[in-house]
Amino acid sequence: MFGRWIVLATAMAVFAAPLQAAETYTDPKALVAAIYADYGPGKTAPDPVQFYSTRLKAVFAQAEENAVFADDAAQHGTPSAQQVRFNPFVPDDNALIYDLAIGEPTLLNDRAIIPVSYHNFDQPRLLSIALVREGDAWTVDDVAALSGDQTWLLSWALTYDPLGF
Repeated sequence: MFGRWIVLATAMAVFAAPLQAAETYTDPKALVAAIYADYGPGKTAPDPVQFYSTRLKAVFAQAEENAVFADDAAQHGTPSAQQVRFNPFVPDDNALIYDLAIGEPTLLNDRAIIPVSYHNFDQPRLLSIALVREGDAWTVDDVAALSGDQTWLLSWALTYDPLGF
C-alpha cells in the first residue's frame, strides 16, 4: 500500500514539473525583465519561444514549414541548423549585454509595448517589444528592432521578407 503512494507521488511530480517550468507573468514589465535576466556572464539564455504568444509561435511555425531558415543558410553558403532559433531579444551571434534599460509599458486593453535598450559589446540596440495578454498571462506578440542599419519587425520579416535578416 505504501509503495502505491510512492508511485503515485512520483508520477504526480513528473507530470507537474513541466507545468511549473512554464512561468506566467501577470505584469508586462516583469515578463520583459525575465527575458533579459539570463543574459549575464556565465548564464545561458532560455529558448525565446517560451515567451511567445500563440500568434507569434504560429508565425515561426509557418516560417519553419516554408524553410525560411534553411533558405537563409543556403543564401549565405552555410548548412541549415534547425536546432538554432533566431533570438529576437538579442539578435546577435554573441552577447555581452550592459546598460540594459527596460522602459515603462504603454498599455491599451490587452496589449502593451515596452521599449528596451542595451549595448551588446559596443553596439547600441533599441527594441520595441509588443505584448499581448493571453488569459491571465502576458506573452510576446512581436519584436521590432529600431537601431542601426538593420531595422525589422519580426512577424513581417518572417512572413514577407524571410531573407531580410
